[in-house]
Amino acid sequence: MKKNIDFSELKKQEWNSRKNLIMDAAQRVFAVKTFDKVNMRDIAKEAGISAGSIYTYFENQEELFTQTSLRGADNLINMFRDMAKTDKISIKDAAIAYIDFITENYEYLSMMQHSMLYGKFTSGASLERLLKTYRLLFDQLDAVIRRTAPQGKIRTYSHLFFAALNGILLSYGRFPDRAGDEALAHMRELAAILAGLFEKNKPPVHPPSRKKKSS
Repeated sequence: MKKNIDFSELKKQEWNSRKNLIMDAAQRVFAVKTFDKVNMRDIAKEAGISAGSIYTYFENQEELFTQTSLRGADNLINMFRDMAKTDKISIKDAAIAYIDFITENYEYLSMMQHSMLYGKFTSGASLERLLKTYRLLFDQLDAVIRRTAPQGKIRTYSHLFFAALNGILLSYGRFPDRAGDEALAHMRELAAILAGLFEKNKPPVHPPSRKKKSS
């Protein structure tokens, strides 16, 4: 009986391993091409398998893109969730952790940038799954920020923080004059400065009022 359980578990591990290899290949392809410019043959060639083999694991290209995107987002959600549970946490810790994560998974950022800006989904359900997951991501980032700034427009603050960090990564993550450890050290320094500015300027309790135009 035990041998059957072990064999079943082995097959499951092999299945997941192959599925992840396909998603790794898809992420590399989607990082350089928008969703609507990619086809399954591109991904199959990158993965070193036949295009037909991909359909054993994914119903279609949109499902492959969605699951690959959700995998990266889930890793970020878990990272921020664990940080929010610690006794001592700062915005600087969160900023540097995000820089480190994306530096190690830069193709994920490029994939999301290309495909969310220029790609077109055929199913509204896929887009809604992505949006729901990113709302969960911001929930966890909110929880981290709330530890240092318990009041105010936390979600707006999280959006600005997230956008600013991505700006650093997109500007210097592949900057030709800096590479490897030097680029990472520079981005971490910028993230620490950014975090300092955020910690000094707590999120406003109420958004600034718009001045009425004189008639």
